[in-house]
Amino acid sequence: MPAEIAAIERLLRGGKSKVQRNQTWEKICAENGVGRAIGREIHFTPLDKQRLREYVVAEHGLDPQFDSRAGGRMAMARLDASEKLTPDSVFGQLLVLATTGDAKVRVSGKDATTPQGSVFSVRPDCLDAEHLQTQNLVIIENGGLMPYWSDLQLPESCKNSVILYRGHRENVRAVADIVSRQPADKLAWFFDFDPAGQALALDQGKGSTLVPENWSEFGRHTPFNQPKTHRNQFVALKKLKGRATGELFSIAEHMANEELALMQEHLILRHVQMKTLLLMAGS
Repeated sequence: MPAEIAAIERLLRGGKSKVQRNQTWEKICAENGVGRAIGREIHFTPLDKQRLREYVVAEHGLDPQFDSRAGGRMAMARLDASEKLTPDSVFGQLLVLATTGDAKVRVSGKDATTPQGSVFSVRPDCLDAEHLQTQNLVIIENGGLMPYWSDLQLPESCKNSVILYRGHRENVRAVADIVSRQPADKLAWFFDFDPAGQALALDQGKGSTLVPENWSEFGRHTPFNQPKTHRNQFVALKKLKGRATGELFSIAEHMANEELALMQEHLILRHVQMKTLLLMAGS
């Protein structure tokens, strides 16, 4: 496993979008359903790299883009404190949020909501985390979907929610801290509806995962299904089937039978009604 972590670190910290094919990378890609093999290289999209980063954070508790394995999190924090922030890092620190229904966020002591089509960018130290724990919280994996939060068809239990982008730079740590404090019954995750996405949801170990309410109606015939993406996730599918129980296991079986992979953006664009499934035994 250290070899896999080191490989992902080199990819992310070097700002690369492709690597040479080898056994280590083929294993990483098979487990996470990412990458596209072109000749002797494997090419990665920005979303592929985000998923790899989230995989290491979820599985090993460290951020492969920023954490120092040699010195630990405290060493990295000391390093950050002594560095001047670049403009990119300034925005990378901010939490990106939106509110639905009657939900509110409290920023610098004042309650705030977001009109349709807008989002907040907030410094973590200005956000009232205790107040947030009284609100329903939905974490979205794909930041590009945040401006379209009003098109996400949330179940009745999540109609009044704060929607928070999972992050892609320094803000990943702040989101992880928020999640650790959030009550499980007020936390939901929105990942791709495919083996890798739902395996990643299980990795969170807390809260609920959002899935299509009528998931059994989707299959290989669905126009926006991506069977090729599904076939690249055979290791993730095995992992999902090995850990899921109850309805989520039935979903995994259905995904396998139908080669099903539905991306978040398509679920939002087509206003697919969602529901929650608990991420625990009997889910």
